[in-house]
Amino acid sequence: MRREEQLVKNTQLALDDVCRAAIAVPADKRTWSPGGAARSTLDQMREVAASADWLLAILESGKAPDPHRHGESDHGAPELGTVEECIEAARTNTPRLCQLIASYPADKLENEIVMPFSGATTMTMADVMGLHYWNLVYHLGQINQIQLILGDRVMH
Repeated sequence: MRREEQLVKNTQLALDDVCRAAIAVPADKRTWSPGGAARSTLDQMREVAASADWLLAILESGKAPDPHRHGESDHGAPELGTVEECIEAARTNTPRLCQLIASYPADKLENEIVMPFSGATTMTMADVMGLHYWNLVYHLGQINQIQLILGDRVMH
């Protein structure tokens, strides 16, 4: 199996996992935050819904987004009002990204761009292809933590 195929498989599985975890959070707790700057399940799922399209644009153009516009609002989809709407958008957007990953030109994998986070991180396009998977797993952990705080000890 090619690494791109493995990444697509893992991304699809991670999307299933984060969606299942988000749905398991009680509906009346999906906008609840554990405190401070901690994000709610809905906030996290808004990012999940939008991140595939954000990365798709980067991979298609070969260019990083404007560093002056980078921030949470650039990644989220504030117009999505429910976790279910976020899941629907993520299940639409992620397959398009996965299709591009599966067919990405091998001669472009090592092309580098500077991403506008962590003080400007240089990444290859191969690295960028893995960001959606990483982001899905990251948010899965955050949502699982919310579930634990709420007393849910079931593995979803």
